[in-house]
Amino acid sequence: MRVEIRFRGLRGTKELRQYVVRRIGFQLSRFGDKLSAVVVRIADINGPKGGVDKECQVTVHGAQIGTSTLTELGTTSFGAVDAAVERMGRSVSRSIERTQNWNRGRLWRGV
Repeated sequence: MRVEIRFRGLRGTKELRQYVVRRIGFQLSRFGDKLSAVVVRIADINGPKGGVDKECQVTVHGAQIGTSTLTELGTTSFGAVDAAVERMGRSVSRSIERTQNWNRGRLWRGV
């Protein structure tokens, strides 16, 4: 699984990059053979004004699930990454489960 991290409007620190890779490892490594790539985009929406303005967009690509994207906002980059990667883990799990159930139904019905 290839992991790509992009930043817009804020400096991509070494600590934040390591944190993103670690969180992806915790949440998405169990799907490693089903995911070919993960792209994480972290942006500061309104600059130095503050508030809930850190955006984390996670996109996963896989042969079995296609492409899936979701976006989370947070007051910090780390918080936005946590929320987005956690949600993506649940989403990928549901997608794979749906695909497996659909395939089982087809086999059972003899289609």
